[in-house]
Amino acid sequence: MPSIRRPFQWRPPVAERVDVVVLGMGVGGEELANTLADNGLNVIGIESNLVGGECPYFGCIPTKMMIRADDMVAEGRRIPGFAGESTVKADWTPVARRIRDVATDNWNDRVAVERFERKGGHFVRGAGKLAGPGKVSVNGTTPAPARSRSMARPTRPRKESSSRPGHHRWYRRSLGWTA
Repeated sequence: MPSIRRPFQWRPPVAERVDVVVLGMGVGGEELANTLADNGLNVIGIESNLVGGECPYFGCIPTKMMIRADDMVAEGRRIPGFAGESTVKADWTPVARRIRDVATDNWNDRVAVERFERKGGHFVRGAGKLAGPGKVSVNGTTPAPARSRSMARPTRPRKESSSRPGHHRWYRRSLGWTA
C-alpha cells in the first residue's frame, strides 16, 4: 500500500466563534462542510486521514478505473470473433500509474483541503472529539467554541456478500461505468 502524504498539519486556532464544526471530512463530512461554507457559515472541518474519505483514494474511483481497464482488455479479446484479428496483452502498470497520478494525486488530499478553504472553511488536521457543550477538541487543543457540531462516522470497506457471488459484476455493468 502506498504511503499517504499529509502535508497539511495543525494550524493555529481560529479565534472567533464558529457556526459549525464538522468532525470527519470523509465523503459525507466533506459535502456537509463545503455546502455550509458555500452558504456563508463559518465552518471548521476536522479530519485525521484523507479529506474525501475512502471513495476517491481507495474505493470508488480507483475501482472504476480498474474495472474499466479490465473491460477494455475483455472487449479487445472479443475482436477475433467479430471484426478481424487482434492481440491483447494486459499490462496493469499504466492503470496503477493513472490511479496514482490522475485519480489520487499520489494519495494527497491537498486539492480537497484547498477547495474547502477557498469556500471560507477552516481545515484542521487531527483527531477530533467532543470536549463539552459547544466545544470540540483536536489533538488535545480546543480551536474555537461552536454553535453546532456534526460528526461524520468513518466508513470501512465492505467485503462482497458470499450469498450473491458475481453480483458486483452485474451491478457495475448495469450502471454502465466507464471511469
